[in-house]
Amino acid sequence: MKNRKTIGLMINGLDGSYLTHFWLMIKKAVEKLDCNLIVYQGKALNSNSVITDKHSIVYGFVDNCRIDGLIITSPLSNHISSDDFQKLIQRYEGIPLVSIGKVVPGATSILVDNKKGMKNQIQHLVKDHGYKKIAFVTGPKSNYEAKERYEAYIEVLEENNIPIDNKIIFEGDFYSQTGYKIMKEIISNNIEYDAIVFSNDDMALGSLKAIGDLSKIHNFDISRKKVMCGFDDSIMSKLTKPSLTTVSQPFEELCEGAVKILLEKIEGKKTDDLVTFPAVFVKRQSCGCKVEGDLDDLSNRYLRLIPNVGIHTEVQTYSLNSLYDKITDVLKMCNLKSCFISIYFEGTIQYNDSLLFKKSFNVPKRSELLYAYYNDERIEIKNSDKHFNTKDIVPECYLPTERRFIYLVNPLFFDKDNFGFLCIEMSNDDVIEIEALRGEISNTLKGALIMLERDNMEKILLESERLSSLGQLVGGISHNLMSPIMSISGVQFALENLINEYRKAVGDPEVSEEDHIEISDEMELWNNRLKEYNSYMSKVISTVKSQTIHLNSNVTNDFTVEELLQRIEFIKNNNIKVNLCNLNIETTISTKTKILGDISSLVQILENLIVNCIDSYNKNDENSYIVDMKIYSDGNSVIFSVKDYGDGMSSEIKEKIFKHMVTSKGKNGTGLSLLLSYSTIKGRFRGEMWFEENENRGIAFYISLPVIKSR
Repeated sequence: MKNRKTIGLMINGLDGSYLTHFWLMIKKAVEKLDCNLIVYQGKALNSNSVITDKHSIVYGFVDNCRIDGLIITSPLSNHISSDDFQKLIQRYEGIPLVSIGKVVPGATSILVDNKKGMKNQIQHLVKDHGYKKIAFVTGPKSNYEAKERYEAYIEVLEENNIPIDNKIIFEGDFYSQTGYKIMKEIISNNIEYDAIVFSNDDMALGSLKAIGDLSKIHNFDISRKKVMCGFDDSIMSKLTKPSLTTVSQPFEELCEGAVKILLEKIEGKKTDDLVTFPAVFVKRQSCGCKVEGDLDDLSNRYLRLIPNVGIHTEVQTYSLNSLYDKITDVLKMCNLKSCFISIYFEGTIQYNDSLLFKKSFNVPKRSELLYAYYNDERIEIKNSDKHFNTKDIVPECYLPTERRFIYLVNPLFFDKDNFGFLCIEMSNDDVIEIEALRGEISNTLKGALIMLERDNMEKILLESERLSSLGQLVGGISHNLMSPIMSISGVQFALENLINEYRKAVGDPEVSEEDHIEISDEMELWNNRLKEYNSYMSKVISTVKSQTIHLNSNVTNDFTVEELLQRIEFIKNNNIKVNLCNLNIETTISTKTKILGDISSLVQILENLIVNCIDSYNKNDENSYIVDMKIYSDGNSVIFSVKDYGDGMSSEIKEKIFKHMVTSKGKNGTGLSLLLSYSTIKGRFRGEMWFEENENRGIAFYISLPVIKSR
């Protein structure tokens, strides 16, 4: 049996005119060269978008345990500094590497001669059409290719003695919505030009959309505004009217070359440090030329396979079993061969892109497989296959050996919480529905898990003899959960009415743009309320789960202070909130001292106390967050103190703390963590917990635990 090589691809999205073209050619190359592919699909790093900041955790999954070599695409680094990019690259040390579009030391870098292609295009506008006033939209400042394209523009103007007019040079970022925004500014301010050149096709296509939308409310010459050019020769550039004049990057040759070179590097062969492909000027209609439009085979591969499947309506449920059944039906409709859903075994984490640039950060080590659809059928997961190393992507038994495979890895998250990932085998070219499927699985799975954990929480609390004092809380907690659940039902009803109203508005000439905006604003208002209710439910469930998961166990373990310190150090490096503060830890007791109890429960309690300390500070001065932790002995017990110098607690909260669900965080807190922490220390550790006010400012919490005395 042939031992196929497996290569990894880091890419910031597949569903986009430029990136779809790129993805299809990489897919074609691995098929031709008979190797496996794992696609780590994130987003552009540090793009300052709340929407994209959760996706890129998948870049932390890359590891030589699953891949033999790695291809990195330049667009994912458009918004980060060279220093941060180097820190990212250091994560993949030891893995044969090919970089496309950006020079990376130690890797083979594959570039396109952007400057020559752009110069040929602008020379055509000047020489063949006689245009003099040529506007230009740049790409991201940190992007090497964007710089070359802008330099080509400047050089052609200078070579033809055309003055450079900064008033018609606009700063772009390669996103279509930016092209829309810039064209809207041009039309609103009546800025004139002979032709406008965009640094990529996506921004040009966005501007065409703006011209079409705004032509209804502004009086301008549409034909003059549509004199434009792009760059990339993306799939959609052929489909516009007029078809877009652009510069073609030889994607097929480039991608096949990248895969070939990477396979040579994997085999230990010597390769060039730099490979450059030519860019070709593509003359179409938008520059003013009379050229017949022509679609190709690639355009057909871009067609949606299942245009009538509405993912968001197919998988709506709050039952896990029902969810899995619905996902199975959707996968069959989409002709997808395999799909795996996994959650982090260690629990939910909060992630942002800055963590990837820190050596201390790592993705959760272990994951749990919840759902497996393999070789066109739903598979029952064996106990031996449920838990696996996260960076393995899937358990070993789900890696085909008799055929090639292309696995696409996407994160699962809800609001700020990353809780798992989705792995789909791409058996066809249709990528349009994948992001919709990922998003709907994220939202629905989170809701189903919340409901499941609510049931489990009640069982744990009711059955736990050690924490019988918490039994009375079950009704109160259930009540606190049922209120937002009922509110969610109300939100759903309101949104259904708005959706029906919006459907009726489609195509209605009497419905104005202001009406559409009003409806969308109202939808956004209800959606924000939905997020608040789900966030509150998630906080309650997560708090109870994390501190009661071990309470039913009859096994009593012991651990050392040294082991505890190691776990706290991990929290310092990997909890975003804790990472913000200056956490000082002082230990005056032997680190070999043993404590009886469950280490995970104590770590969770200490983490909660640290986070509470951070929350006590004024949010406007993050640099002043100071938390002092001290571990010492009074002879018979180990004492833990966690002290802050924040705003303290009100007298009302002081009176009820450890007895009721009270919090000073408003709707950002539930009041459960301290209540459960107190009961856990009393019931599981047979210890004590109390608090004291500092002399000047702040609060100190204390935990006293009995030690195991050596014989």
